[in-house]
Amino acid sequence: MNKHVLYFTISLGMAGLFTGCGDSDSDGNIVGPSKGDSSSSVESSSGAEPVPVVKPIDYSKAAAMNKKLGKGINFGNTFDATCETCWGAGPVEKEQVDYVAKMGFQTARLPVRWDEATSKEPPYTIDPAYISRIKEVLGYFKANKMRVMMNMHHHDSFLYDLVYKDEACNSKDYMQRKNTGCNHGNAKPNEANLEKNLTRVDSIWAQISREFKDYDNDFLLFELFNEPVYGVSAATHNEMIKRTYPIIRANNPGRTLVYNTYPWGGLNGIKGLELPEDGNIIIDVHYYEPQQFTHQGHNSKCNPADPVIWEATRSNKEKITSDFARMRQLADDKFPATNAGGIPITIGEFGASTCNNVDSKALWTKHVVATADSMGMSWQYWAFTYVGGFEIYIKSAGAWEAPVVAALGIDTTGLAKIVIPPKITEPTEDSTENTEENSED
Repeated sequence: MNKHVLYFTISLGMAGLFTGCGDSDSDGNIVGPSKGDSSSSVESSSGAEPVPVVKPIDYSKAAAMNKKLGKGINFGNTFDATCETCWGAGPVEKEQVDYVAKMGFQTARLPVRWDEATSKEPPYTIDPAYISRIKEVLGYFKANKMRVMMNMHHHDSFLYDLVYKDEACNSKDYMQRKNTGCNHGNAKPNEANLEKNLTRVDSIWAQISREFKDYDNDFLLFELFNEPVYGVSAATHNEMIKRTYPIIRANNPGRTLVYNTYPWGGLNGIKGLELPEDGNIIIDVHYYEPQQFTHQGHNSKCNPADPVIWEATRSNKEKITSDFARMRQLADDKFPATNAGGIPITIGEFGASTCNNVDSKALWTKHVVATADSMGMSWQYWAFTYVGGFEIYIKSAGAWEAPVVAALGIDTTGLAKIVIPPKITEPTEDSTENTEENSED
């Protein structure tokens, strides 16, 4: 499969600089550059300016849901791929869900590329067959008493709707811009299409909110938009939240809503996040630090003979602990709460690329999980299978990265290959008649 050249800008020594998994190629490789968290622009530029008074909110309902999420796993590179089977992880099979549930995972984060299945012109209709397939897969999780956090992922027609300094990029469609070396970091959001893009997101969420409104609130959560960046600025992301909130709540008054941060799901984005006054909301932050370790093979070359090692030294562990403490403090400062524990936080993505370094990956994973657990944060590991080295299950070999699975608090006793029996297609009435005719001949 073709590999994209990966460019990351890593800023060292900046407290709380995080990037999410970003965009993936067909192998699950990260192709979006790491960006500095620029959300500090929302802070007061002068000590003389008044500090806005924020009404404390009771987030106990969302906190109860966050506790129920428990051990989570992303089913990445499936519905967020350009087609469910295009990137190797899909299709999502019932047998996979059965096995993952049996292992003890309680929640699945389901990234969905609604962009690909939705018409590009009004009324922006989602393909009914796509919705039907999503519902089929939700049934797998529901049958196993797992919860699902379903989102809008890789909405590239918006994320890469940019105006570039390089005119050659401006003449390409958004997929070409994304994949042919255009410098997204130096481009500006395309203001001419902003309202159209926002209206399309409104329409998609209106359809989702109607189609899935009858799903149990204790089973299904909605996450608005994964890792806003580039064409979706901090201000645009907040406008998206403001516009879609009443649309979703109209049909889903009791559903827990999840909001990621700008840019790339980083923790500093909490400062710029604007949320409705609603106690049934969870903040989603993504954690992949230090990137030199977690992104081997992505933002730095993977050298299996000499991989970057993460050792559980005091300083290494203290860095993760302080990052999570900062995350908690930012949330408490921005969104004061009347309930103990404050507004709930989930680590919607975290993970490390293996690079022949499973034991070190397991050490890092274990400390991230322990830190999140100690602070009452739920988590969803990135990801189940075939995501460019981050996976815990090697689909092609039918093998598990047992040390990493154990680091997630999952019992590794008896781990085995997931067996997917061949699917038998029921004959149609026409094909049956033809068979009978042929047999008579």
